[in-house]
Amino acid sequence: MPPQGRQLSASNQVYQLGLSSNWEADLWGKFRSAKKAALASLMGSEAFRRTVQTQIVAEIVSDYYNLLALDKQMAITLQTIDNRKEDVETNKLLKEAAKVTGAAVVQSEANRYAAEVTIPDLKNNIRQIENAICVLLGRQPGPIERTSLDVQQPYSGMQTGIPLQLLAYRPDVQEAEYNVRFYFEQTNTARAYFYPALTITASGGWQALAVKDLFSAPALFGNIFAGLTQPVFNRGLNRQKLEIAQGQYEENIAVFRKTLLSAGQEVSDALYSYQSAVEKADIRSLQLSALQKSVDYTRGLLKNGYATYTDVLTSEQLFLSAQLSSIDDKLQQLTAGVNLYRSPEAVGSKRAAADY
Repeated sequence: MPPQGRQLSASNQVYQLGLSSNWEADLWGKFRSAKKAALASLMGSEAFRRTVQTQIVAEIVSDYYNLLALDKQMAITLQTIDNRKEDVETNKLLKEAAKVTGAAVVQSEANRYAAEVTIPDLKNNIRQIENAICVLLGRQPGPIERTSLDVQQPYSGMQTGIPLQLLAYRPDVQEAEYNVRFYFEQTNTARAYFYPALTITASGGWQALAVKDLFSAPALFGNIFAGLTQPVFNRGLNRQKLEIAQGQYEENIAVFRKTLLSAGQEVSDALYSYQSAVEKADIRSLQLSALQKSVDYTRGLLKNGYATYTDVLTSEQLFLSAQLSSIDDKLQQLTAGVNLYRSPEAVGSKRAAADY
């Protein structure tokens, strides 16, 4: 609706109070397309906000899981150090009994120190991730209250395949889709300028030679006009605007397709990464059980003189490696859930999109 105006003037002793209004008929959908474009722009901005929000949340959760994994590594390393200390004492007793040489004692001490030297780096990594989480939370750097990796459960609803709703609810996909809608309506708006515009102008008010007669019946006047405007001299400019709008529309279609393909790849990778970690979990459990028995057996054989410390060290190293790998397996499951997190509950956005 065009702007309305009101004026009160006095010229040559003539007083006038009037009201005018202009209205253009939306014959070609120009205003309707502009309204839809504005709604698509609003929804796209909201989708972008949720994209940034979910990225921050996902980063916080990912850092938290990495922090728990480092805690688990720290616990395993401390336990390994205790075992290496026992190995040192055992080798000292065996040396006194002439079952091993001094080389075995020195080697066991070196292996203990090799485990201890990793502690400072683990502490440093833990502190850095704690600080990173604090920054994301808008807090001063400091310790983070947390549980343990063992009590964390991955998202149980993961299944292989790419359900359509997993992609449709991703805010980055929604943002790209709303951009396509916006430029589609911009193209329609630009095309509507090629057609004639029907405008209706109405005006009315009071006019008199004296103020006391201004609101009398004879002073009342009114007019209404209708006009049809054909954009004859702006066809070149209108064509340029249409070509620009069409180019932007085609560009955003390509961006939407690329975003959809990338999102599908990310979802598929996350689902299969989770499936792979689950398949490894049972096998890893059997491996850890067998390696624990191997460590116990070789230690017993060493005490009875049927094995060397090298045999014990080899079994311990294999067990330690499997323990650390089990942490990676659990972290892989949890990270897959983080990668799938893309704000699935956007009820307000879905309702607005349906109205659109």
